[in-house]
Amino acid sequence: MNTSTTLSAGLGSAAGHLTLDGHDLVELAAEHGSPLFVFSERRLAANAASFREAARAGHGRARIFFASKACSNLHVLKVIRAQGLDIEINSGGELWKALQAGFAPRQIVFNGVAKSVAEIREAVTQGIQAINVDSACELARIAEVATGLDRKATVSLRLVPGIGGGATAGIQTGSAASKFGMTEDELRTAIGIARDNPRAIDVAGLHIHIGSQVLDIVDFAQGVAFAADAARRLAGAMGSQLRHVNLGGGYPIDYTHRQQGSNQVAQSDLSAFAAPEAAPSMLGEVAAQAGRQFAAEMEIFFEPGRSMVGDCGLLLSRVESQRYRGTTPWLYLDAGYNLLLDSTATRWYYHMVNASRMAEPADTAFRVVGPLCDSADCFFDVEGEYLWKAVKARLGDVAGADDALLDDLKRRIVRLPETRDLPAASRPGDLVALLDTGAYSLEEMFQYCGRQRAKAIMIGIDDSIVTLRERDRPEDLLDVAERRLLDAV
Repeated sequence: MNTSTTLSAGLGSAAGHLTLDGHDLVELAAEHGSPLFVFSERRLAANAASFREAARAGHGRARIFFASKACSNLHVLKVIRAQGLDIEINSGGELWKALQAGFAPRQIVFNGVAKSVAEIREAVTQGIQAINVDSACELARIAEVATGLDRKATVSLRLVPGIGGGATAGIQTGSAASKFGMTEDELRTAIGIARDNPRAIDVAGLHIHIGSQVLDIVDFAQGVAFAADAARRLAGAMGSQLRHVNLGGGYPIDYTHRQQGSNQVAQSDLSAFAAPEAAPSMLGEVAAQAGRQFAAEMEIFFEPGRSMVGDCGLLLSRVESQRYRGTTPWLYLDAGYNLLLDSTATRWYYHMVNASRMAEPADTAFRVVGPLCDSADCFFDVEGEYLWKAVKARLGDVAGADDALLDDLKRRIVRLPETRDLPAASRPGDLVALLDTGAYSLEEMFQYCGRQRAKAIMIGIDDSIVTLRERDRPEDLLDVAERRLLDAV
C-alpha cells in the first residue's frame, strides 16, 4: 500500500505506518502498549452530527437516541451528548451511566426484554422519555410499580413488524421468531392492561426495531409503513393520539474495505458486512418517508448504535508468533475473542492491515489467530470450515452436484475468509490493526485465560490523547471476595 492511501475517513499512512487523524499508530502503541483500542473523537462527533442533520432534514421533529449498548464509555457518551443527541439504554446500569454523562431524563428511552422491578422503579422515578415495553407481562409490572409510586409511567409498546432485517440470523429482531416485541394477540392484552390502569400508564408511542446491519433500505421502508398502520390502530384502541413513533436502529457500516483481487473477495462472500449506502443518508431517507406518513406534530425517534461508533475505533494487536502449516503462513496475535467477542460469537468480520508495513503490498494470504487456549480463537470461521468439510463429503456422493449451488452453500456455511491478505514480511513485533472495532468491543471484553482487558484511548479533536479506560492490572483479575482471601493470608 502506498503512503497516500486512505482506508476510510481519518485513516491514512505516513513513513510506512498506519495513521489515524494524523497520529502514528505504531508510535501510540509503543507509548501505551498492546493490545490497544484507539478511537477518533473527530470521527465520532462527525458521525453524530451527520445523523442529527440527516434526521432533521427528513423530518422536522426527528430525534436520535444513541444505542448506548454499542459503547457506553462516559467519554464517548459525553461527545455524543455535546452533539445534541439523546440516548437509548438497556439496563439500570446504562441508565445510571447516561445520567452520569449528563443526559436529562427526558433524553432517555429504555429498551430491554426482562426489566427488573428495581430498574422500572428507577426509570419511573426519574421520569424518563419512555419505557419501551416488550411484553404484556412487563406492562403489568410497570403498572404495579407506578401505582406503588403514585406516578404515571410514560411507555411505548414494542411490536413485532414481521420484517426480516439484519445481516445475520443472530441480529434479526423484527420477526416473531425472535425474543423481542409483541404480536397482535399480546398487544391486545397490553392494551387492556393500559386501559385498566389510566392513572399509572401513559401510552405515548410505539416502537419497532428490525435488526442490526440492515443493508436494504426497503426493509426500513416496510418498517415505516407497518408503524404508520399500527399507530393508527393503536390510537383508535386507546382513544387518544400517540405522541411519538420509535423506528429503532440497525443502520449499517461497511466493514469490508474490499480491494480488487483481494483474497477476501475471492474466498468469502462478505456482503453481510458491506453497506451499499452511508448510514446517515439511509436514515435521512427513512425520516423523510416517516414525515410523509405521520402528522407533522408526531415525533420520530431513531436508535442508531453500531453505525454511530463502529468506524470510530480500531484495535492494535501485536504479532507474537508465527509458523507454517504446510505452505500456509500463520500469525499469532496478542488479541483474541477476549477483546472482540463478536469475532467468534457472531462470526463477525473486521478488516486487517499491517500498521507497521503500510508501504508494502498486502500480497500474502495468512491464517490469523488469537492467543487464547481455545481452538475457536481464530480470525476465520473454524466451525464453518469443519461443517463445510462434512457437508461437502456428503454432497460428493451426489451425482451431478451443481457447482454454483455448492459455491452458494459454502458461502452460507463459511462466513469468514479462510486467510487475510498482509505483507509477505509480516512477522513478530509487527502491529496488526483490526478496523471498525468501535462498536460493542469495550462492552464485551472479558478476562478469559487471565488475559487483561485492553487499554483504550481517544485522539481528541484538539489532537490531545484522552484515556477512555486503563489496561487491567493483575489485581483486577480478582474480585472483592478473592482480594479478601489474599488479605487474610
